[in-house]
Amino acid sequence: MLGLTPVRLGLVTSPSAETRLTEPETRLTEPLIAASDVEVVDEVHIVDVPEVVAIEPHERRGVLGEWPLALIIGGVILGLVIIGLHHFRWGNLLVADSVLAGAFFRLVLPTRRAGLLAVRSRFTDVVTMSAMGGSLMLLALITST
Repeated sequence: MLGLTPVRLGLVTSPSAETRLTEPETRLTEPLIAASDVEVVDEVHIVDVPEVVAIEPHERRGVLGEWPLALIIGGVILGLVIIGLHHFRWGNLLVADSVLAGAFFRLVLPTRRAGLLAVRSRFTDVVTMSAMGGSLMLLALITST
């Protein structure tokens, strides 16, 4: 009985052996069972399915709800200002540190708290931001001032 779904078969219309297929007249015959796994039952209970599926409510997230991203963007902007003031190495180090901090936040924060840092899977986000931050760090360290 495992794996079997109760099915109610009614009378089906099919051409009888005596009539030709060209004749439009058909007659009712006994139920036809095509598969051996089908069990015929007398009663079928219809279960009402709710139209609305319950999901957990969205939290109202204000500006402070995106603090990891805001911190990273603030660090990048400050680093670009420092670069604009002709301190390339220090500004680039700050930008690299900000991106690496984003990778760290994405690694340790749950997806719900990471906010807009969660773009793809956790692994992809951490590897991408780590590679970008590491590349910027290397660039800052090998350039001459």
